[in-house]
Amino acid sequence: MRIRPYTDRDWHAVVEICVLAFAPIYESFENLLGSELFRLVYPDWKASHEQYLRSVADAGRGKLFVAEKDGIHPVHQRKGLGTLMYGHVLENMRTAGMKYVHVDTGSDPSHIPAQRAYEKFGFVPLPLVHYYKKV
Repeated sequence: MRIRPYTDRDWHAVVEICVLAFAPIYESFENLLGSELFRLVYPDWKASHEQYLRSVADAGRGKLFVAEKDGIHPVHQRKGLGTLMYGHVLENMRTAGMKYVHVDTGSDPSHIPAQRAYEKFGFVPLPLVHYYKKV
């Protein structure tokens, strides 16, 4: 298993992995909000994630990394890749002189794996609540 810098050849796989990884979260959000409000709050979450990934990929070398073991795919979840990647990225941030890192995650069941991963690396949760209502 290795972590390497992203290359343009990775684009389709990275987008596919992102969509597959976030699909359960947005399914949970839709169940919580209801379909009508969900579509108002997240009209095209897949396109939003793709745009964000493109902005990171275009930001230059050293901003986006790929963990690779026999190819790249979500079937490798819960096998230590996230731990490897978090460690790599946090060390890069530390080396670059960053003083702290802020991440967001939800409190619904679809986010429990992310919560565990962040807490494993010493992130401290700050309870916040976001409310949504269709007007």
